[in-house]
Amino acid sequence: MGFAGRGEDIRLLAMPVPGVAESDDVAAETTHPLPIGRILRRPSERYRRERPRELRYKLATAIASVVSRLVFWMPDRLRDGIADRAGDIWIRFTPVYRANVIANIGQVMGAETTWPELEIKARRIFRQSARNFGELLRLRHLTPAQLISLVPISAEDLAIMRAAHERGQGVIIATAHMGPFDLLGHAVAAQGVPMTVITGRTTSRFLFDAVRHLRHAHDMSMVEPAPGGVRRVIRALRQGEVAGFVVDYDFFQNGSPMTFFGRETTLPPGAIRIARDTGALIMPMFPFRGRDGYELTVGKPFEVAKTRDIDADVAAGMEVLKARLEEGIGAHPDQWVLFQRAWPWAPAPPVRDYPVGSPRASEFLGRVDTALPRPPDDVAGIRQ
Repeated sequence: MGFAGRGEDIRLLAMPVPGVAESDDVAAETTHPLPIGRILRRPSERYRRERPRELRYKLATAIASVVSRLVFWMPDRLRDGIADRAGDIWIRFTPVYRANVIANIGQVMGAETTWPELEIKARRIFRQSARNFGELLRLRHLTPAQLISLVPISAEDLAIMRAAHERGQGVIIATAHMGPFDLLGHAVAAQGVPMTVITGRTTSRFLFDAVRHLRHAHDMSMVEPAPGGVRRVIRALRQGEVAGFVVDYDFFQNGSPMTFFGRETTLPPGAIRIARDTGALIMPMFPFRGRDGYELTVGKPFEVAKTRDIDADVAAGMEVLKARLEEGIGAHPDQWVLFQRAWPWAPAPPVRDYPVGSPRASEFLGRVDTALPRPPDDVAGIRQ
């Protein structure tokens, strides 16, 4: 019986017993069989809210751990075969996601692409995403050496990141929902490079807790896109560490208007804004599945100018980032595992708080803007 139920039982014990005459002493004894402080004390509202969340979290992580171990024991061919069949079922029973994927790759590949071609590539994307989930399930049990071999990062690119770390400059890895993007951050962390990744919740809390538990491995820090998470990312970058951003979709529908693959949409400016304020180097990276395993395309690194005109600096940085995104996604559109519509039918109203299902409701952008460092009043130290 729950804690609140015990309070109900005590009140029942305190009720008069039918057919028994009560003297003053008896009534007093029946009404207060125990000290009042112990009888009437009830759990707080915070306890009522947090206790079920804690239990759900433990259940989600326990299930994730068991399934993760089972998937890790599977041979690669068996795991990938199960994932492919799951992808085939997924695309069949989720017509909205199927339409979104076809619309996305259709915009990337152009109007000359036939409908049968788009359907084939969409099915491949669903399979890719299911395989990604299989990789995520076994992620916690892979050694650093296995991660490094799965997603090879060239010595030249590692040298860029390590040189930036030595001079105290942070590095932002800007990527997209491309191929096994979950493995990218872990492959970087496995190289001994401190890594912090921002991951937002777009599913139920139960599933998000399970996925976050799987992702939180190999000493890689995971933060949510809340003001506290933004501050942690800024702190890490100022210490010369690496932060990862997925920048190909504006989840909050309040980003920078851009012409992306020839059509108007919005893209999230957070990575550019933080890079401008911290002086971080941006390295675009796009993992994908090749014939002989995973491969990695790395775009040309760039910095964001810092002048007195914040809007102009962010706009210029977004143009460079957009061009890198178009190069990375355009090279392998059939591995762009984005299931939201990147180009909405009509402009969506700005989402001023967290995604659907968030336990908090707040003015997200305003609080994030407060967390970011403000520009200096003088011109000292401003890059022209």
